[in-house]
Amino acid sequence: MSGAARVVLALAVLAALVVLVLGVGAVALGVGKYNTLVALHERANEGRSRFAAAVNTASEKMKSVWTLAEQEGILEKETYLGVAKARAGYLEARQAYEAAAADPASSIADVMTRGAALGQSLVNVRVAFEAYPQLRTAETYQKAMVAVQEGFNEIKTALDDWIAVCRAYNTERRSFPTSWFAGAFFGPDFPERIAYYEGGIKEPEQVRVKTEDISPGPRKP
Repeated sequence: MSGAARVVLALAVLAALVVLVLGVGAVALGVGKYNTLVALHERANEGRSRFAAAVNTASEKMKSVWTLAEQEGILEKETYLGVAKARAGYLEARQAYEAAAADPASSIADVMTRGAALGQSLVNVRVAFEAYPQLRTAETYQKAMVAVQEGFNEIKTALDDWIAVCRAYNTERRSFPTSWFAGAFFGPDFPERIAYYEGGIKEPEQVRVKTEDISPGPRKP
């Protein structure tokens, strides 16, 4: 074999090795990106489950609040009526959430929005109790506030965690080269973006609910 032929052969072998290495690297990278998307997508689904569990837990805590309130009679009829208005708002928000969660056509953003409204309704419950000074030193009030705050925190934390994992998925899915691999090979299993609720839930201290909004008395003109 001549020297030129040997050079050509060596170059061909080198090129084949380069192609092989690049091919193996591309496959490894693609597998890694696929696994990452699977993990993030699963975490997003788990986030939905944790959020639903937090809502259910909050509902159980609120049942104890209503039980305490009704057993004590809230000390006064007017106080009970104010709390009853807040309770009605909470139940309405819960029904709206459950309807969205049970509807397959509901988007993640819609379920999050309904859940956020449910968490926010707990703020009104807290305001309703705090609107009546005579309750603030009572054991009923202390137990009720613990349950309300725990329910609010659980919903808010679960929502924040769910939003965070949706953002992580969106960032990974739309970044290069993940976006290329997903578009070329992964098919429709991984949407380009998971729409999520971007409003957040305000802390009770950040919300200024007028006492008149939940007061049973006549409103000022």
